[in-house]
Amino acid sequence: MRGAVDQLLSREALSMDVSLDATPGEVLAHLREVAEREGSPAPTERDAAVLSTLELTAVAGDPEGSTRMRDLDRDDPLDTALSVGFGGKDAVGIKKIAGETYVRIGVETVVQDILLGDPARVNSAERFLRDVEELPPSLGPASRALRGAWALVDPARYEQYAHALNADRETVPADLAANVAAALTDAAVLLEPDAQWEIVDGLGRALRSGASLHRLEDARGAERYEVRLTAGAAERALAPLLSLLDEQSGRFGLPPVARVAADPDAPVAAEVEIRNGVLSRVVFDIGRFHGPDAAPLPLRLDLHAGSAISLNPPPVEERLVPADLTVALMYLDLIERQREEDPGRGTLPVPVRP
Repeated sequence: MRGAVDQLLSREALSMDVSLDATPGEVLAHLREVAEREGSPAPTERDAAVLSTLELTAVAGDPEGSTRMRDLDRDDPLDTALSVGFGGKDAVGIKKIAGETYVRIGVETVVQDILLGDPARVNSAERFLRDVEELPPSLGPASRALRGAWALVDPARYEQYAHALNADRETVPADLAANVAAALTDAAVLLEPDAQWEIVDGLGRALRSGASLHRLEDARGAERYEVRLTAGAAERALAPLLSLLDEQSGRFGLPPVARVAADPDAPVAAEVEIRNGVLSRVVFDIGRFHGPDAAPLPLRLDLHAGSAISLNPPPVEERLVPADLTVALMYLDLIERQREEDPGRGTLPVPVRP
């Protein structure tokens, strides 16, 4: 197992895709069991349908693209990228390249993949998207950001961005604005090199600490093993990912999928795949953190030596500042007022930047 983990770090970047390997029905059974046990609100079929498509991709690599991951020191800088989606295009994308932070918000994805089944919120968000298309290019970074393009941002000003987005709750769907801004703050934590190494090291420690290793039947050209370990060891290995998954789910009004293990010493199993000597997949049943009779919920980690997301900086030079968002949202508010007063009027002039 140690050799398979080492081979995973044999290239200049490492990628991890995280998803729930479960049907909507299986997700719903798990959520209902958790809700009954904790006395929390009952989940809906829509919740389960959306969560079953949850996808998270994290990438880390050497900024120079010349040093293998296993040859880097833990305090060496890393270029990192993260995306969160729900079965379609990314809902949130964030990169930290050469010390700069870039963000992309897929508002259309949020509407299509996350707000499905809620007509009022969908109509509000779709109207917002149509209005965003009318923003003139002269509004620069704010216009591009609201259209879903990459924006160069200052991580220290996330709260100011959120304040600008929430300044006019009639223009921007309030829950959408607040949740997207908060999602960026949550995701940014995982971009730090310490967090990236914590995931890799924790996963390696958990698999190597397994009390037993049992060979399973090969599948899809990969060697398969079952590793037995404690729920506590598995939970510690997955802690950064589970926290982020729960935070991102909560930001979009979805119930959390993970809970603290009821018995840290309880035995659990992880299914491991090794392809060509390289660790390629690990599946933890996080539902069994609550006991052998709990509803299953497999969490799948697909691992790749290399970069699944480009670690090149997006072609963006001008930094997005909160004032830009304020002006853009003023313009969107004017569009809305124009629609109410006279649907036949033309596009209003661009407001002057403060």
